[in-house]
Amino acid sequence: MDDKENRLPERPLRDTLVLSFSFMPIFTSYLAIQSLQSSLNQEAGLGIISLACLYGAFVVSGISAASIIKIVGAKRSLIIGWVVHTLYVASNFYPTWGTLIPSSLLLGGVTGPIWTSQGLYIAANSDAYSRLKNEGIHSALSKLNGIFFMCLESNHVTGNLISSLVLYRGSNIDTRKNVTRICGAEDCPVTANDTIIEQPDKIVVYILFGIFLLCDIFGLCLTVFLLPNLTPRKSNEQTLSKSIVSCCTTLADKKMMLLIPLFFSQSMNQGLLLTEYTKAYISCSLGVSMVGFIMACYGGSTAIFAILIGHLAKYTGRYFLFVVAMCLDMTMLLVLYFWKPNGQLYQFFIIPNIGALSGAIYQAQFNSLICILFEEKIDSAFANYFTSKALGFTATFICGVFMCLRIRLFIAVALLGVGFLGYVGAEVLYFKTKLLQNRKGDNYASRDEQTRL
Repeated sequence: MDDKENRLPERPLRDTLVLSFSFMPIFTSYLAIQSLQSSLNQEAGLGIISLACLYGAFVVSGISAASIIKIVGAKRSLIIGWVVHTLYVASNFYPTWGTLIPSSLLLGGVTGPIWTSQGLYIAANSDAYSRLKNEGIHSALSKLNGIFFMCLESNHVTGNLISSLVLYRGSNIDTRKNVTRICGAEDCPVTANDTIIEQPDKIVVYILFGIFLLCDIFGLCLTVFLLPNLTPRKSNEQTLSKSIVSCCTTLADKKMMLLIPLFFSQSMNQGLLLTEYTKAYISCSLGVSMVGFIMACYGGSTAIFAILIGHLAKYTGRYFLFVVAMCLDMTMLLVLYFWKPNGQLYQFFIIPNIGALSGAIYQAQFNSLICILFEEKIDSAFANYFTSKALGFTATFICGVFMCLRIRLFIAVALLGVGFLGYVGAEVLYFKTKLLQNRKGDNYASRDEQTRL
């Protein structure tokens, strides 16, 4: 026990804040660029395909993430990841198939270790925090995850406000020049209803990406100089083959198999919100310069909801929160399916706020759920979680190249229903397992007492 406690972070709250503030400038640029890819790089679907390549590479990196972290360490994994993020932003200055696609693949290759490292930092800090404050582990996980994701989601505010302010002040885009038949769910890349957005001036785009490049450099410096090293866990895999075997073993766990549809569903819904909603609803109806303003609302709401959910989880428990999140997601998908945007500005803020609340719940509670349900194999469980999310994003972006939006929304609704049933099944299995363990513990205690008598 002493050996384990010696490996715990000494200042868990401070370390969580440093980690959060290191992610903030990096994802200020990345999330804003992601929201704009479908509108800025429309030719032959370059923007969407680059995102598909990014998340496709994420699938591979997620499987090998644990072994990579074992070799280079969690902190070095983050440093390498931030360097690649900088290269990705630089490639957007001259977005072609020869620049954007390779940088997207490279970024996807480091994204698995980045997010697995983040999960390990939060798990270690939460363990230390729960001991220092004599607080339950779920409460500590929810609180620190809430802090982290509040900071992360605030990037939607900063990044999107930067993009909209720069694009709005430096361009004279007339939304009437957007070539499209119908905005909304009727958007279809394989028919005449595909949306083509009028582009801003090149010099304005260069200014925007220059700001994002400085953000990445600042985040890199924070990580290098202020983030402490994380002591490796004894359970970390030592080789790539062991990492793959461990990931496959965890994947075969019934609880993980039941949760994967929900992981997949959440990433698909988020992908639709960040790409199709910004293109087929906002850019189509209001112009590309309004994307940042509206998505900044999404980020700000998610940041506020994240910290509130982190504290609320202590009183409600995770069951209630997950049910609320799934109901919100279903509402969002149905509204997108039936709504025909008519240019009234206030309506465009409703969907982001619905997605913000469900996203805030999912982000904090998924991490807590994994730490609780897969306590003995947390590294591999996080790798499977992020790999599943990456598959969901990849499938969403690939389908966006050849499948009409209305069909994808229908699929998303069906997948969410399957995900809900899978979550209920995973919780039931976990409850039965804990109940069986408690009964065995009581039997052993009873036998020991009879032996003493």
